[in-house]
Amino acid sequence: MKAPILEENKCSILIAEYATGHVFKKDLTIFSKGQNDKEVYQLFDNFYDAESFVFNLIKSKPEFECSIYNHKGEHLKTYDITGERKFTKND
Repeated sequence: MKAPILEENKCSILIAEYATGHVFKKDLTIFSKGQNDKEVYQLFDNFYDAESFVFNLIKSKPEFECSIYNHKGEHLKTYDITGERKFTKND
């Protein structure tokens, strides 16, 4: 599943369960293979709005992690209850 390509400066987020990595839809129900990918990514006008949403979601629902993608579909950051997750080249 690839992050959507958006207008410049817009962002998308993907929500997953922290313990399992299972992807969840925007309504926080589990995503199953074959379902519409458009139900997964939440879209934001800018990085600040996306990051603010992520912080609020994780604060209220610590069982989730969120990845933020830029307008090109490139991964920017992933957050979970412990903060920003740092990735190495092997991740």
